[in-house]
Amino acid sequence: MTTAVFHRLAAALAAFGLLFTVGMATAKAPDNDTMPKVLAQSVDAGRLEVKNQFDTEVPGLTGYLVKTKGQDQYEIVYGDHGYLIMGHVISPEGNNLSSEYSQKYIPKPDIAKIVDQVKASGHLVQQGPDNAPLIYAFADPNCIYCHTLYERAKPLVDAGKLQIQWVLVGFLSPTSMGRSAAILSADDPTAALAENEKGFDEETENGAIKPLDDPSDEIKKAINTPAQLMAASGGTGTPTLLYRNEDGQWDVMVGAPTSNWLKNLANQSS
Repeated sequence: MTTAVFHRLAAALAAFGLLFTVGMATAKAPDNDTMPKVLAQSVDAGRLEVKNQFDTEVPGLTGYLVKTKGQDQYEIVYGDHGYLIMGHVISPEGNNLSSEYSQKYIPKPDIAKIVDQVKASGHLVQQGPDNAPLIYAFADPNCIYCHTLYERAKPLVDAGKLQIQWVLVGFLSPTSMGRSAAILSADDPTAALAENEKGFDEETENGAIKPLDDPSDEIKKAINTPAQLMAASGGTGTPTLLYRNEDGQWDVMVGAPTSNWLKNLANQSS
């Protein structure tokens, strides 16, 4: 598991020397007496909150809904005989039980609220006309799947049928922050994004624009803040898309959508 939430949890627990290993009951209040010691210590230190716990299908394995202190991001971890386990639980039949537990126990984010926060954060890179169906796309300039999204959406954007507001983050590689900063600092950020994607090296998974060596604090904040919003939306990687579904409600998708999906969205009213 490589989500931003995982890394925050890992950092919160690392101080205690955590050893990592890799029909649902109703959630109940956490039992501090049976909770893995390292998890209880992290809670006592104020790094994490355990909102509830639940029995899993695995005998003796307890699930814990954990929240990073002071943030609205959740993750599920597991305890068994004092060990704390972070990762996916897969059944003998190949079912991802962790995904089922996440769907049942993790509170759903308020995507409309996150959209408002994204708009307020500024430094968005717009493609397409204002009146076209809109996607907010969290993207890293070295992300090959973001590049795939860019290429698949380009015909619709060029035809004026789709609008994308690119929300740049910078964490995939050492040059990601510098490349995002170079795009956002350019006189024409949309043209700078196009330059990055036109010369994208698919073999090495690197954008084409020259990284900015020393981004300003304002630009760094403009790149770091969206990463937090992406995680809050449930995004586990780039690209993460915020869009209006067929019911007109804001929704989230992780990963590069198909060309047909984009065409269907473009055919919706804006």
